[in-house]
Amino acid sequence: MTSIQRIPLLPLAAAALLGLTACGAERAPAAVPSEPRPARPTSIAIPSTSPAPPVCTREGISVGMERPEAAMGLRAAAIRLRNCGDRPYRLDGYASLRVLDEDRQPFDVKVVRGTTRIEDAGPEPLTIRPGESAIFGIVWRNLVTDPTTTAVTGRYLEVRPAPGRPVVIVEAGGPIDLGNTGRLEETAWRLPRRR
Repeated sequence: MTSIQRIPLLPLAAAALLGLTACGAERAPAAVPSEPRPARPTSIAIPSTSPAPPVCTREGISVGMERPEAAMGLRAAAIRLRNCGDRPYRLDGYASLRVLDEDRQPFDVKVVRGTTRIEDAGPEPLTIRPGESAIFGIVWRNLVTDPTTTAVTGRYLEVRPAPGRPVVIVEAGGPIDLGNTGRLEETAWRLPRRR
């Protein structure tokens, strides 16, 4: 009776360990094909540190991105331009955008001007006086429908506030996790609502 209990335990334990290792090796790449090791989705949804505060550029503006809000796969964030200079700054319409990776290299993302997902009053000429601000919104869906395609997770946003103006690199207030949709929608610049 003792020999019957001892014989199967070692081979069964070894087989179970090998089986679990094999299953884990097969599942890890399918779960997160773009990362070398699997990670929980919540590990990238909340940044460990806040982005650096925006600095005043030579143009006399600072641009920063607020932390994205998420609901049912839909993400939205506000981009704020503050006039930190001593002259009025003029805006009209939509900013030009590119989503950048952690090395500040651009992803192939289609930026759509105008959206129905959040309020967009459309383009209008604005004059931002020193000390005042303007904002616009970006919205996207975090969808992964093709496991063979690398999912986009932007860490920076390149913002050209108006045609002919220099670009400003903005650290994302949270991941711009587009999945493999390749699409980002934006609203036009507007003045913030008075509270």
